[in-house]
Amino acid sequence: MKLLSHSYTSVPLSKSVLLSLNSLLVNRDGGLFDNLPWSTWSVDPDMKERDAANNVVDSKYAMGKRVAYQRFMGKDWQGRSISLTNMAKRLRYMLEADEESKKDSGSDDNTMLSLSQRLLELEITEATMFMAECEKNLAIANASEKDDQYEVEQLEKARARLQLAETSLGELGGTTTDNQSKSQSLVLSILDKLSEQENPPPYRGAIGYPAKLDSKKEMFEDSVLPYSSPYELLNEIISEQLNSEVIGCVLEQCSLLEGNLVVGGSLLLKRKGVERTATLAGETVSYSDDDDDYGNEGVLPRSMYVVECFSDEAIGFAMTSRLPILVQREIYERAATKDVELDVMQASNVRNETKSAESLSYLNRIPVIRLFDDIADLTTQVEGERVLSKSQSRFIRIPLTTNPSPFDGPNQSSAASNGPVFSTFNPVASLDEFDTLSEDDKVRLLLKLESFKGALPRPRAVKSDPTLLDNMLVPLIDESVRRQYQIRDAERRGDFKEANALREEISPRQRALEEAQAAREAGLEERALQLEEEAELYKALRADVTQDEGSYSRFLDRDDWYERETKARIKRLDKKKFGSLLDGIDLP
Repeated sequence: MKLLSHSYTSVPLSKSVLLSLNSLLVNRDGGLFDNLPWSTWSVDPDMKERDAANNVVDSKYAMGKRVAYQRFMGKDWQGRSISLTNMAKRLRYMLEADEESKKDSGSDDNTMLSLSQRLLELEITEATMFMAECEKNLAIANASEKDDQYEVEQLEKARARLQLAETSLGELGGTTTDNQSKSQSLVLSILDKLSEQENPPPYRGAIGYPAKLDSKKEMFEDSVLPYSSPYELLNEIISEQLNSEVIGCVLEQCSLLEGNLVVGGSLLLKRKGVERTATLAGETVSYSDDDDDYGNEGVLPRSMYVVECFSDEAIGFAMTSRLPILVQREIYERAATKDVELDVMQASNVRNETKSAESLSYLNRIPVIRLFDDIADLTTQVEGERVLSKSQSRFIRIPLTTNPSPFDGPNQSSAASNGPVFSTFNPVASLDEFDTLSEDDKVRLLLKLESFKGALPRPRAVKSDPTLLDNMLVPLIDESVRRQYQIRDAERRGDFKEANALREEISPRQRALEEAQAAREAGLEERALQLEEEAELYKALRADVTQDEGSYSRFLDRDDWYERETKARIKRLDKKKFGSLLDGIDLP
């Protein structure tokens, strides 16, 4: 609710206030920040996120999400950088301002000369440290007999950098303030050299690059109150780091459970082209290169990406970006059953009276929506509760991934589980039983399984890929049922080679179950019972019957000979000798 209130009022915030709000956005599990394509869409023009074979590194090693998180935590804030290049740039802007206002004096020149000398001393220190590091890397490369061409080039650059700084400091030390124009031009030329960047960053906060050079406007104007909410900062990061723009905000049905109306949000990203310049007939022309993926394989301009998020995040981002909110027709037709009115007076106060808006609590900044019928009530239920009537199917329910308060984010407290290492819950006993499961049954089954740790897809995704739920459920059910499903699926696809390979790898338990079924169909009931008993024995041996044999350590399973001897000993046991001592005890 805090983020929504600041998005609605659009009042510029200081850095300290914004940083406290940023954590509400980035620390929300499964929300907008987590679902953005940081690892695949963060621009990488210098191919830094590649391995030695020029392959893209695994997504968990990509730096995109870390860079965005650090931006939200205040890194590389515009106009606040204390890097050497930005400090030199600040002095350059200050000298230009003094020259324009014609307020220069000898004391001002002395100040600028002193500051310039200090910057050059810092540059000499950094260049000396960089040269020492290059010499170390060169020595390591020579000791390991590797190609040292790159280290030699870096060492030459470090020496040239140090020599330039020392020469500039000597020239600056020999000047006086008597010749004002000469000293000022010398200071400006030195500051220009210090603010040069050989390899500028592709976006603000990029790891492995120097800090981005701030423009005059960013340094003296935008650094004070640049953003009104975290969504405005996020929009800037999406534009710079992902080279994309948000072209739509959507509210959609996000529950697969029958009769449950749960509203979720989505943003539609569109990749922008790479801006290029060319000189034609002496005139510089800008154009968009639509064939450059900017270092992201397969992500070309005009590529689309759907980012799933919570409904309040989609609304907040839309208000900040001044985008319309599109509502799925199903939501509108099912939920729009009560007449409401907006508190126009409060909306006018919040919009027009800035001081009043700042004094209001964040809970009171958003105008209140009231029902026309005082007797009626906006009832909310939790996703997953059974629908008992048609009217209940119109209730907007709270998602299972959130706290009881709809806008406070997901419940991130994980209670310690005292259950077994492997789940013993095995509800699907045969392929026929799996085929009878409805979409609602599959969803509820996934929610019951302790081994299911992912997130459920939305109806939109299941509609485009009907096998999505099956692909999520099959790896978690009984191993014998899964094998039968995979064999049937391979045969339907015409891949009989894979089907035969799967048949050769069936477990002893599955083989016993298939032989039992064949014996029962042949009328050999006694033989079928023996084979089923054998299958139960193999089931008792396994620590987790839902996993394939060999997928975990065999030492977790029970010993075959021990279980057979135990069962044989129990069969020979005469319960009459123990009287009532064994009454109520179910022996295997």
